[in-house]
Amino acid sequence: MIEAEWTEEIVVALASPLLMVVAQLTHSTYKKLYSYATTQCIVQISNIIMAKVEPDDEELHSIRRRFTKKVLLDAVLFISEHIYGVATNRIALIVEVCGLDYYILNQIEGKRDTERANLLAKLSRLAPLTVTVKYAEIYIEDGNRDSRFYSMVALVATRPERAVQYITRFNSPLTLHETAILANLIHRIGAPIAYTPLLTSQNRNLQLLGIYISNLFAIADAEPHLQQLIESDEREIAYIALLTLCSVRGDISSQNTGYALRRLLQFQRTTFIRHAVLECYSLHSCAQLLSTEEQTLFSQRLSSYKCRILCN
Repeated sequence: MIEAEWTEEIVVALASPLLMVVAQLTHSTYKKLYSYATTQCIVQISNIIMAKVEPDDEELHSIRRRFTKKVLLDAVLFISEHIYGVATNRIALIVEVCGLDYYILNQIEGKRDTERANLLAKLSRLAPLTVTVKYAEIYIEDGNRDSRFYSMVALVATRPERAVQYITRFNSPLTLHETAILANLIHRIGAPIAYTPLLTSQNRNLQLLGIYISNLFAIADAEPHLQQLIESDEREIAYIALLTLCSVRGDISSQNTGYALRRLLQFQRTTFIRHAVLECYSLHSCAQLLSTEEQTLFSQRLSSYKCRILCN
């Protein structure tokens, strides 16, 4: 009897690590199969997007039959980050035929804050979809900040002509990361949003988006508006506008720049110096605005090996 009990204990002891190995192998195999399926799906969808002729119904239904909705969604989300303009129209067609929009919307209902925000983020990355409007409108006033943000992004993606209206409705200050998400979306869907009204707006979030776009595309004509924004009472706006002024090669010897610099913390002034050097400004361009120590730092950075290569 005792031997039998010991035998059972030995079997259990040996089985436990064996089960762990089997579980790990199963998980690893599943990941490989899923990765392979996703890769194949990306290839097939990419071929449809790049084809010279419009896809027929059979071609679209074939990918719906061949792949699961989860695989299709991951493939579409991956591709959507690498295309823009008219190419998004075919993605929208695939999303509609495969029912990926409703696949996400059905999952959103009943989800908690983080999960709901994550699903809304995925919805916003799909091509413009009219079906999302009535659903995204529900969450734009949600108690969770991330849900509000991504529902706003989904609405901008769906109705870019109302982008300014939707961004204005978002009543929390945008972070730089969120601004980058919006700017990338606007570029991807080809939304016709002029930067000047953004820069001259009284809305802080619109100003930040305008500054980011000016920086992203190095818009030199934005300089007069940036010169005004570096005097903004909103310190973050003033600071980012100052760095963007460097990026567009604006005048950094102005009285506006001096006022902006005086309000900066020391680490922000150091960042400004580094940014000005990287944009190939000379010390003469802003020497009168800097302390003796900062002028020395500017000269040291300017004479560095990497900087000489960059500016030449």
